[in-house]
Amino acid sequence: MLGHTPVRSAIQRLVVEGLVEVVPRKGTYVAAPTNDDLREIFEVRLALESTAAYLAAVSGATPGLTAAAEQLQRLVDDDSDDLMVEQRIGWTFHQEMFAASQNARLFTTYKMLRMQTGLALNELQRSDVATVRRGTLEHLDIYAAIQANEAEAARRHMWNHIVDGTDARIKIIRGEDESTPS
Repeated sequence: MLGHTPVRSAIQRLVVEGLVEVVPRKGTYVAAPTNDDLREIFEVRLALESTAAYLAAVSGATPGLTAAAEQLQRLVDDDSDDLMVEQRIGWTFHQEMFAASQNARLFTTYKMLRMQTGLALNELQRSDVATVRRGTLEHLDIYAAIQANEAEAARRHMWNHIVDGTDARIKIIRGEDESTPS
């Protein structure tokens, strides 16, 4: 059982981080991310993930990253339409890439950002087969550059992967149909 003081401290920390809003005499609510919040999240994600891809290429592919890439390749080869599985393996690919970067602080920063941003970075489901498959093919391009120790190519592929998915992810967060033309 927790006392009131630790709960109040935790809520105050969430308020300071902009994750919750306290409305006097009404309650405490999860704060919806603003467009500026989402932009900043993706800018940080660009920096973190492109750096992780670069470092992973310098260090070389790990068994975990190779296993994730092989699973993604099997899904492409089998022309699988199981989007849940394909997305889960894609999320695993990102985590394994950070592990392959061999930079614990970079990985910790990424994990903290994921925890702080909820849906904006975490496992957000997509229902558009073409979008999910495009992401899978981008993962395979990133992996090929990492496996070939082509650090700049890995960084560039990851940068493009994040930029490519940003608009679609923001639309999903905002509750818009991702298949609606812009």
